[in-house]
Amino acid sequence: MARKIILLLALIFFATANVEAAPPDNGMPFDPLATTATETDSGALTLVVMKDTNELCFIVADNKARALGMVPYTSRIYDFYLRKDSSGGYSPFIFMMVLPMETRGQIDDDLGEWQENFHLLPVYALFDVKSGGQVVCEKPFYSARGLNPSHYQGTIRNPNHERLIEIFLTHMPRLHRLIRDQHISLP
Repeated sequence: MARKIILLLALIFFATANVEAAPPDNGMPFDPLATTATETDSGALTLVVMKDTNELCFIVADNKARALGMVPYTSRIYDFYLRKDSSGGYSPFIFMMVLPMETRGQIDDDLGEWQENFHLLPVYALFDVKSGGQVVCEKPFYSARGLNPSHYQGTIRNPNHERLIEIFLTHMPRLHRLIRDQHISLP
C-alpha cells in the first residue's frame, strides 16, 4: 500500500495541474474523479479512485510549494464541514494526512510517525463555516507524537503542512459542488 501511495503522489506531483483533462487511460494507477485545480490557484484538492482496488482518496497539492499530501477517503472526512455538534458549532476536525517525499530533520519531524519515507501526520483542525458554505480555518493546526494520540498539543509549524491542511479544508466545499455537478455517486 505504501509503495502505491508514493507512486500515486509522485505521478500527481509531476503531472499537469489540470487532471480533469487526462485521457481515460492516463497511464497512472488512478483515475481522477474531480479536482478543484484552476489556472489561477496554486492549490488543488482532487478526489481519485485507485484502478486496482477501487479505493478513493484525496490528493492535496500546493504547486507553489511543490508539496503534496494524501488523505484516505471516508464519508466522515468528505462531509466534515456539514455536521454541527449539539451546541450548533463545529467539532474539531481530526484526520490523518500522509506526506510523501519528505526528508527528516525538518520542522514537524517529531509529530506523527515516520514509515519509510512517509510522514504520517495526525491533524487536529479548528474551523468555522461562513454563509455560502465557505470553510474558514482557525490556525494554528495541531498534532502529536504517534498515530493515535489522546491529546493534540503539538503545534504544526511547517508552512507547507499548514498550507496543505488549509487547502484540504477550504477546497472541500468546491469539490462537493464539482462532484454534485458531475453526478458522481460516492459511498
